[in-house]
Amino acid sequence: SVMRLWIAEKPSVATDIVKALGGSFTRYDGYFESSTDIVSFCVGHVLEMVPPEQINPAYATWSLDTLPLQLYPVRLQPKESVAKQANTLIKLIKRPDIKTVVHCGDPDDEGQLLVDELLEYAGNTKPVKRALINDNTAPAVKKALNSLRDNKEFRGLYLKALMRSAGDAIFGFSMSRCYTLKAREKGYKGKISVGRVQTPVL
Repeated sequence: SVMRLWIAEKPSVATDIVKALGGSFTRYDGYFESSTDIVSFCVGHVLEMVPPEQINPAYATWSLDTLPLQLYPVRLQPKESVAKQANTLIKLIKRPDIKTVVHCGDPDDEGQLLVDELLEYAGNTKPVKRALINDNTAPAVKKALNSLRDNKEFRGLYLKALMRSAGDAIFGFSMSRCYTLKAREKGYKGKISVGRVQTPVL
């Protein structure tokens, strides 16, 4: 049979989707399955950026010569704390009987990034639809599931969030190293943490 895979941002939304789809679902470890649909979920970001020293061994040593760190294109890996769910999702995305994926991340740029980065990491080539669930009441979820859009329409949101996270990482890692190295020249012993958001706020 031809299956659809629905990927929610969190377990509670997955449960709402299962209720809205109706029919009889069996609960498995990390997803629900009926004869036509599979509903699974992320637990926030299930992927994280590969640490700088894994991208380039030269980055293991802190030096001004290697700054700014070249961390783009972004390389991701499953987050250790949620690696089991990440791997469940990747297996489901690759399942041959699944013909369509429905992106059910929250309707904002982070929600867009969360599921899109996973689809890209898994090498998905199947068509992707987008469900915009703004409200978790049963009628609103049902309505969202019945008015799917093409996920390609939201690529700009994904890229915006991706650039923000890459920008944060490049700025944060590079500036923290730069300030720390400069401070060490003056005899400072600790590490100085500089962040694109945290530093101006502090």
